Amino acid sequence: MKRGAVNRATRTCVLAGAVWLPAAAWANPPNLSFPVVLPEGAGLSLRTGPTAPRLEGHWWYGWSEGQETVVCAPSTCTPPPGVDVWRVYPQDEGGYWRAGVRAGTPGASVDVSEVDWSDALENTTWSTASAVRVETTLYTALAEPLPAYEMLHLYGQGNREMRGVVASNTEPSLPSLTESGDATVVTPCARLTLQKLEASDSATRPSSERFHWNAAVGEWSGAAYTLVNSALWEKAERGHGDGLSAEVDIGGRALFRYDWEPGRAALPSHVSAAGWYRLTFSLDGSVAGGKRCGAYVLNTSMTEAEVEVGEQYPAVVDPVWNLSYLDVYVRQKD
Repeated sequence: MKRGAVNRATRTCVLAGAVWLPAAAWANPPNLSFPVVLPEGAGLSLRTGPTAPRLEGHWWYGWSEGQETVVCAPSTCTPPPGVDVWRVYPQDEGGYWRAGVRAGTPGASVDVSEVDWSDALENTTWSTASAVRVETTLYTALAEPLPAYEMLHLYGQGNREMRGVVASNTEPSLPSLTESGDATVVTPCARLTLQKLEASDSATRPSSERFHWNAAVGEWSGAAYTLVNSALWEKAERGHGDGLSAEVDIGGRALFRYDWEPGRAALPSHVSAAGWYRLTFSLDGSVAGGKRCGAYVLNTSMTEAEVEVGEQYPAVVDPVWNLSYLDVYVRQKD
């Protein structure tokens, strides 16, 4: 189940009297629109601002027509009479809002209810020429709801996508504030391990029984080659600019991200860039004798989490090792 920032994504979004626009380059990170829990009290840098939401800059009109949501720039259209009109302030316009943030209590475990690997990973066969955005989102159910802001897709996809917060068509304009019974989870103990399972480019999926999790090094023994073995706390401690990161996406949701280009990886000469890979999202500090989480004590558990089963590449949760993994095939570029 995809949760993400509260939005009107269940309706078809139509641009009225407008053209697709490139996403602008902007200095500030996106505003947090969906609540986040920090079980260890760290792991995510959030945009700072005033104590109350502030909306500014250019905005778009939005209204509903049956099951469709229409959005357009005021310079290109006029809403029809009699409809309920709202404004949508894009993330790149300099306004500020922040959904609820809750820090964990030491010794009190936060149970992850769902591990969400992105649809693109679960349902796409990439090639050695692809640029793959590896995104993993953890969700937890809240005993008490936290504030969330309603978001709407405006234009574009991927790196060119833009979303905005729904607000009243008044002066001053007020953002649409709701409450959410779910939140994302960000932990500095998160580790991403990316491994080539076999040296060959065979399309036959290797048997999982051949690979065994080695918690002491944070990877699967039996794999042909390890490309990435990166924990969030290590990146922060050592000041590395690459590796796994935690960020807020354009929809205002906190998640984990790694950018992977299979054809650019420095592999040994006997290892093909095409073939089967395993992406593993694990938590340092999960077991005795395993990787420790730096100066942090792990408060996050994925042992009872669910995963959405992709059509091509189903994700797995391993409750014994407190991790989730996804096997994907990368084909040779045509």
